[in-house]
This record gives sequence, structure tokens and C-alpha cells, in this order.
Amino acid sequence: MAKPTSDGEFCIIERYFAPLARNTAGAFNLKDDAGLISPPDGHEAVLTTDMIVGGVHYLEGAAPRDIGYKALAVNISDLCAKGAKPSVYLLSVALPEKLDPAWLEGLSEGLSEAQSDFGCTLLGGDTVRTPGPAALSITAIGFVPAGRMVHRSGARPGDRVYVTGTIGDAALGLALLRDPKSASSGHLSPDHKEHLLNRHRRPRPPVTAIEVVRNHANAAMDISDGLAGDFAKLCAASNVGGRLDSTAVPLSDAARQWLGAEPARLADIITGGDDYELLATVPQNAQENFEGECCCSAIPLKAIGEIIDPGGGFSVLGEDGKALELELLSYAHF
Repeated sequence: MAKPTSDGEFCIIERYFAPLARNTAGAFNLKDDAGLISPPDGHEAVLTTDMIVGGVHYLEGAAPRDIGYKALAVNISDLCAKGAKPSVYLLSVALPEKLDPAWLEGLSEGLSEAQSDFGCTLLGGDTVRTPGPAALSITAIGFVPAGRMVHRSGARPGDRVYVTGTIGDAALGLALLRDPKSASSGHLSPDHKEHLLNRHRRPRPPVTAIEVVRNHANAAMDISDGLAGDFAKLCAASNVGGRLDSTAVPLSDAARQWLGAEPARLADIITGGDDYELLATVPQNAQENFEGECCCSAIPLKAIGEIIDPGGGFSVLGEDGKALELELLSYAHF
């Protein structure tokens, strides 16, 4: 964000983004060409990047505070899955030609809220103009003790598979936004509807699970594109098979209520994505400690499946114990 090409860009950076970097050592008030970071002794840097684009990752009319919050949250969930503590992030923003100061103010406020919730601050980035919808690209940086990053490729046969939080709320929230008068959503209370909408608008990656995942998991990843598909990706990366018990998937009261009225929504729940919870595989000798530490830290946790030999393939089991036929396992970007 340091080389303004116009007074307009300089003012945007100074007003809306520089305050987000005020407490960041090495950000230089966003007035230099790059930022500077120094990992703590004995630690390595973990980097991840995700982009959100208007009309693809959020609907037209979405509150800018929610857009800013979600843009950072979807990156922090990747750091959580790697066992890395969030530290700083880089932000690149493509802004529409007609700038709305109120929209920029809301975006900055949403990012500030997310920073506070996730324990990180802005280090630098870039601003450009686009003829299309707004797009935000964030590169988040966290630190992990040297050699301790959790990979998605470490799962082993015999591991139990866990997820944090509840699954499917964000997908149902999106369905509610697209069709507020859905017949089945009529079974939901106003509080249930608000819960689903908030889960879509403001995902809350479980930062409190970072250390326990790092200490006990063989493999982990965040659930961004859909539980079934992300579980399958983890199995493929680890060269193992996996079984997902759909009846064990943790659901919120709101999701359970909707599913009771429309059982076919199960496919949306386990494949819809945008959960940003953690999927972790834990060996048998660590399961008791893993579950106990999650309980002590009030981390919602549920065992949902197992890792098996690669010859067993990957399957999602229904109530009858037979594999479900799913058209897609997860959201596809292309």
C-alpha cells in the first residue's frame, strides 16, 4: 500500500487502512514499499492466502462490515488448521470505480473487529481500481514452533476424525438469503434464521483450537468448500481411505430443525462449505488427551469418522450404514 499513484489512493490508505496497522511493528504506518516481520525464536512462518469476490463469495447488498470480517476469517481458519498462531496479514483490495466512503468505512470496521477476535494486525498490501465488483485478497501470516506445522497429508489408518463446531449453518444461511420465503425455512424461529445468516456472514474459525490441534493431530485442514469434499481431499493428500458418518455430523438447533422439515438438505449441509471449522485426524494414543483438552478449553468437538487403508476408498455413510450417492462432494470453484 506504500506507493500511491494518486492523491485519492493515498487518502484511502491513510483514512481506512493505516489505522488497522497502527500497532504493527514493521508496518511503518503503510508508508514504505514493504513490511518487515521477525519470527519469534524457534518458530517458522506459515503463510496462506484467500480471495473473496463480490457476486461469488458474498451477495450484492452484503454489509461491508461483514465482508471485511469474512475476508480475514477465511484466511485465519487455514492458520488454525496448521497449528499456527495468527500474527499479521497483507491486504490487496480492488475497488469499484464509484467509491462509497460509507462502504469503505464499514469494510475497515469489519476488518478491525476480525483483527481483535483473531489476534492479528495489518502489515501492508495494495489498493487498485476495478470496473467489476469489489475483490479482497488477504495473505495471512502466523507462527508455529519449528517443525510443528500440521499438514493435511499426515493422516494414518486408525486415526479418528473430528470436527469442531457445527456443520452446514453457513450453507443454509446462504440458501435463506437466496430464498427468504423458502417453504422449509418457515419452520424456523427468527432466532434460528438469524443464527444461520450470521454463520454465513461471519464465520468464526476456532482460534482456541490451534495449540491442541498442533499437539495431537496427525493431519488437519479447514472446512471451506464442504465437509465431505474437504475430508476426501485430506484422504487423497495422505494416501488413505476414509469413512464419514453423516449421522454423527454436529448440527446446530437451527440446522436440525430445517433438516427435520426437509431431509434432502443433508446434502447441502455436508457439501455446501463456508463452515471454516477444523477437520482433524488423531491417532488412538492421543484421542483421550485431545478430547479432554478440547473440553477444558470449551472447544465444541465431535468424532465423525475414521481413517482406513487406502484400498477402502472414501465414502459418506447414511443412517442405514450404506454409502450415500452425492452429486458433488463440495463446492467447485471451476
